[in-house]
Amino acid sequence: MKISIIGYKNHAIRLRKILKKIGYDDILNFNHHVNTDKDIKDVDVFFISSPSDTHMGWIEKLSIYNKYIFCEKPPVTNLEDLDKIKNYRDKLYFNFNYRFSYLVKVIEEYNITKELGVPIHINCFSTHGIAFKDNFKKDWRFKSENIFSSITANLGIHYIDLISYLFGPIKNLDIKNLSIVSSGLADTSKITIDLNHCLCDIVLSYAAPFTNKISILYDNGIIELSNGIISVFKPRNTFDKNGLFIPPEKKIIKKFKGSRSYYDNALYESIKYFIESAKNNIRMSEKYYNQSIESNKILLDFIMDKN
Repeated sequence: MKISIIGYKNHAIRLRKILKKIGYDDILNFNHHVNTDKDIKDVDVFFISSPSDTHMGWIEKLSIYNKYIFCEKPPVTNLEDLDKIKNYRDKLYFNFNYRFSYLVKVIEEYNITKELGVPIHINCFSTHGIAFKDNFKKDWRFKSENIFSSITANLGIHYIDLISYLFGPIKNLDIKNLSIVSSGLADTSKITIDLNHCLCDIVLSYAAPFTNKISILYDNGIIELSNGIISVFKPRNTFDKNGLFIPPEKKIIKKFKGSRSYYDNALYESIKYFIESAKNNIRMSEKYYNQSIESNKILLDFIMDKN
């Protein structure tokens, strides 16, 4: 199977490495400065890893070949383009790979068994200090005026999708941004989400020490991801010898080498799902497709309301 990755920078390189790990070596990294449409004419599967505002153009261009298309999130950057792809396409897949993380497997199991009760609060932290690097001002995550290139949407949309996918429709969403390092595009963002009977806070920053944590507080326990380690704390009714509440017992469910290993595993599983579906001519999940459109719309609606 011949594969073309539309893009040639860091993430495209990650995709190529994972595809080779799965067992696919016939890969062309399409560089628009060098390659032409002739180079992709005979390709079997396409991966779109170009800037967000080019996704719709590539989807339209590649759809004429009737081949499977893997497109990085977000699907599109405006409501007009979203309307063009809102109806399910069985060979188009959007890479919201956090859905394939090990944490999601754990949460889904407990959501089914109800052993931890109902979720009350979700807290997410994803921070590191790239904004203090000398070359940051030249980085695409900082110099673009497009919100989908900023930390708010480029990273935040992963968490918005994850929460909507696992815990149901989002009632309200609010975003507040800060520029810690300079007066340019925001390098720090707080996203607040209201769900039915559950609240959520997401803090993202390129201007802070590294940490990567997700904590889901249920009425009978806690699920926690902390820098690649997934733990469960239960039950609520845990007491000391005097009958006073104490923290529940901690049980480590899965331990990755670190956050990079954890997220690489999620990306690997997402790519594997897509490539195996393409190989066997299986329709892409309609559930995944509709969730991708919904997550994209949630953010676009917020942007339009603010404007």
